[in-house]
Amino acid sequence: MDKKSIKQITEEITTILLKKNADYGGASFDLGLNGNMVHLWDKVSRYRSMINNTSQGNFEGLEDTLLDIIGYAIIGIHILKDENIKDVIKGDFKNIEL
Repeated sequence: MDKKSIKQITEEITTILLKKNADYGGASFDLGLNGNMVHLWDKVSRYRSMINNTSQGNFEGLEDTLLDIIGYAIIGIHILKDENIKDVIKGDFKNIEL
């Protein structure tokens, strides 16, 4: 791991995020941090399943899943920094077992 390899990955994630945001019309931001948590939860669950079952999945591979996790983390940071959207949903998610 070096600066060049990290930059290649972050540039790929930037491209993916911009394309997906255009395709989805910014929908990843609509439900605030709670919605972002659900997206991350889904991807981490998929990652866990892929690692535990040593399968690459039917639709996306391990690398795609990891890139999506990073992407959703970046979206979460954007939500945190945007006072207009971070508290869109005010549900009680404290009882969700992580």
